[in-house]
Amino acid sequence: MNPAAAAARPVGGLATGFAPSFRLIQAHFWLGLAGLCLFAAGLVFVAPTLEGHFFQPRLLGLVHLCVLGWLLPIALGAMHQLVPVVFEVPVRSERIAWVALFLFAAGAAGLVGHMWSLSVGWGFPAAAALLTTSVILYAWNLLSTLARKATMTLTGVYVIASLFWLLLAVGFGMALAWHLHAPWLQMNHLLLLRAHAHAAGLGFFGLLIMGVAYRLLEMFLLSYGASERAGRAAFLFVNAGLIGLVIGFVTDGGVWTIAAAAAIAAGVCCFLLQVRTIHARRMRKKTDSAWHLTFASFAYLASAAAVGLGLVLWTDPPHELVLAYGLIALPGFVGSVVIGQLYKILPFLVWLHRFSPYVGLKKVPAASEILPEAPKRIQAVLMHAGLLTLLAGMGTGSGALRLAGALGFAASALLATRNFSIILRSRP
Repeated sequence: MNPAAAAARPVGGLATGFAPSFRLIQAHFWLGLAGLCLFAAGLVFVAPTLEGHFFQPRLLGLVHLCVLGWLLPIALGAMHQLVPVVFEVPVRSERIAWVALFLFAAGAAGLVGHMWSLSVGWGFPAAAALLTTSVILYAWNLLSTLARKATMTLTGVYVIASLFWLLLAVGFGMALAWHLHAPWLQMNHLLLLRAHAHAAGLGFFGLLIMGVAYRLLEMFLLSYGASERAGRAAFLFVNAGLIGLVIGFVTDGGVWTIAAAAAIAAGVCCFLLQVRTIHARRMRKKTDSAWHLTFASFAYLASAAAVGLGLVLWTDPPHELVLAYGLIALPGFVGSVVIGQLYKILPFLVWLHRFSPYVGLKKVPAASEILPEAPKRIQAVLMHAGLLTLLAGMGTGSGALRLAGALGFAASALLATRNFSIILRSRP
């Protein structure tokens, strides 16, 4: 492609008539930002005692607050924006998306509340059922949207697979919720909990981020024509590894889990090679805090793959390493890329909907000028400093370090919320 022509293209190709209403996307983002603040507050509350086995009421509540309160609403909102415009097909039904959002908010609030105190009365499976119904509606809406596309890209294949893993994850979650309410499983429920966590964490978030990263890297860095061979290999390795991991967890098969973890590690290496290939062909050389957060998330992903492989090789790993694994994978990997890419996507969407009609009529800022670079840079530094300090506190057993790390992360969460609020409220 001619470099001059490429530079003239709209950023990310996000401006099309296929996108749903901005109100729908904003609602998901506002819910996710509220969840981020609640998660940060909960992390500060539990940080001094953040140790021991992972199956603890407050810890389970905190993890689900991170996923259901913060990460998943933003991911689902971004999917409803990106899937229609990237694949040039209108979303199947915006009404269904609104219904799913209301069910999701109710189910997530109920589930996190019951988990925090491990209250397993009838409200527990009822909240899980609301959440399961909402995810089924989301997945059906997005999959039927993708089904309208005549040809399928590598990103599309990743997105479809991620949605099937999400459905499997909520299926496992529903089974676990009912088991805790009225025991019925003929197996150790902790094994199914591990399968549930990996189906959601790596199956949904991991594959979604990998697949969408290929497209966003191309669009925002103006990088075109890179071979997709490593990306295809990553898809095969990660999915084969996930299938083996789920089977290994459910059957308590050590050999299965070791081979599966090795396959996942190989898939992560292939993904990073694909990212490097795309990055090497970029025409836009300058990077900002958004990309620093995104590339930091890839470092967290590599660390999570290494720690995960170590956990299956270690016969009796310390509880702190298991907790650190979750921290690296969720707020580290998923959280960093979610915050980083919101800094790229959200200003453009606000500019498109609120500023673009005034182009030529009055002076309007560029999308990148809606929020200065300094507060984004400070937020990124606070986020990583907080997470690394929290990890150091886990490694040393220091409650003071854990609290300091949690406070640093909470400060970054408040600053991120402030930054995104400024963007969302910006008007000409």
